[in-house]
Amino acid sequence: MERNPLVRRLATISLVLIFLVIVAGSVVRATGSGMGCPDWPQCFGYTIPPTDVATLTWQTGRRFEEGQMILLKDQFWVATADFTTSDAFASENWTLFDRHDYTIFNPVHTWIEFINRLIGALSGLPVLALAIIGVWGVRRNVWNAVLSVGVLFLLLFEAWLGKLVVDGNLVPNQITIHMMGSVAIVLLLLALRARNTKAPAPLPRPVRNGLLFLLLLIVIQIFLGTQTRELVDAALGHDAAVSRLNVIPSIEAMMPKIHRSFAWVILIATSFLYYLRKKHQAAVPGFGALIFAIGLEWTVGVVLYFLGLPKAMQPVHLVLSIGILASISYPLFLSFRKP
Repeated sequence: MERNPLVRRLATISLVLIFLVIVAGSVVRATGSGMGCPDWPQCFGYTIPPTDVATLTWQTGRRFEEGQMILLKDQFWVATADFTTSDAFASENWTLFDRHDYTIFNPVHTWIEFINRLIGALSGLPVLALAIIGVWGVRRNVWNAVLSVGVLFLLLFEAWLGKLVVDGNLVPNQITIHMMGSVAIVLLLLALRARNTKAPAPLPRPVRNGLLFLLLLIVIQIFLGTQTRELVDAALGHDAAVSRLNVIPSIEAMMPKIHRSFAWVILIATSFLYYLRKKHQAAVPGFGALIFAIGLEWTVGVVLYFLGLPKAMQPVHLVLSIGILASISYPLFLSFRKP
């Protein structure tokens, strides 16, 4: 199978950018900035979002463009056309923003969400290039075309879903789908990079099966963790003064308990994989880093549970899970390459 160095480099760049999107998204969740921009794809109707509430304040003699928003009487209003304000507020030039009832302006939250969107948009450039190269060379390498077009499709789906999440004021189940879509993009990009990388020594079948089983467990655990996080958000609401120390024990749903217990399953599966690797003397790239990351993830999980979900630790928890996902899946994908 022909290897394409350009595809490998673009896949690497795409992975870095998608990883940054996931990091930015986790910061958005941890800081409660998901509604920092109430509209999509612009932010309060602006390409560059406002930094001060004065930008969203109605003023006499001010020029507004269609789609730009103001905050008036605890409600967002959207300009219906380009116009200059007169001495009094003219309701015929405005329409009430009714996609949702979230009407808070926080410049810090706004820029955190904007940066998240900006990185997401930048990630589309190398992904688009990958899709063009893949389709152009489909006769030489069908899998490059399939994987690259699949990544582009998922990225467009994620953008569309992101709009629905904002319009629905962070609809819970859509957030989980959004996260799992990011996981799928990471896996496809890793598979694409692996297919354009020189194959290492083949892995024994038991070790390969162990990696595959552990990968499945990690994907399930990320799903469980995202669902748990949604329950936490629902319990905390938008009130930053709510105590976080007992929020997880206070949740009656089984999901947090399943998520916590499933960590033991992953630990057992990782220990068995370690045994298989030793038994078959298999060289699994990055295995030491994988063991370290899983141990660190356990530590972070304990800190989150017993110290009231410190905001700084939540992005670390998610980033580690994506790192573990990559550490398992990439050697697995490489093992399917023929030398």
